[in-house]
Amino acid sequence: MTYGNLAYKYDYRAYRAPEKQRENRSRVQTNKENVKAKAVDHRSKKRAKNKISYFSLVVSVIVTAAAAIFMIVQFVEVNETLSSLKTIQSQYAFEESVTAQKSFELEQSIDLSKIEEEATGRLGMKRPDSHQIVYVDVKQDDITEMTADEVEGIGNRISKMFSSLISNIVEFFSI
Repeated sequence: MTYGNLAYKYDYRAYRAPEKQRENRSRVQTNKENVKAKAVDHRSKKRAKNKISYFSLVVSVIVTAAAAIFMIVQFVEVNETLSSLKTIQSQYAFEESVTAQKSFELEQSIDLSKIEEEATGRLGMKRPDSHQIVYVDVKQDDITEMTADEVEGIGNRISKMFSSLISNIVEFFSI
């Protein structure tokens, strides 16, 4: 059992078909227009995107160039510093060898016979005679005993500090 109209709908379909075709044509035209508009919008968006990416590309190239210049400058400064360090080290090694050579020559030049000859010749000194030598016999031990409080006490530290301060001031202002 069906409730409804059992009549054929041929005439309805025939009547509606031209309208649908017109509607479909208008839809197709609007769809084509929409697609074209979307393509134009897409192109403009793409161009805008390219403009942004072009700007970011320019900025990235500038930043990369600045970083490269900075790195090159730093590399040059490091190389200059290393070369000056090498020259100073070679000068130091040369001066150190000269100092060692001079100290060796000084040690070789100190001869007691030369000192005695200088003392007797230029200064008029002579060796003491046997009756001029006096031997002293000390009955007490020649040891000094000091406690830790006397050496490390706060009073000694303060007095040493003041004495060193005064000696530094005198040394600074002396000619």
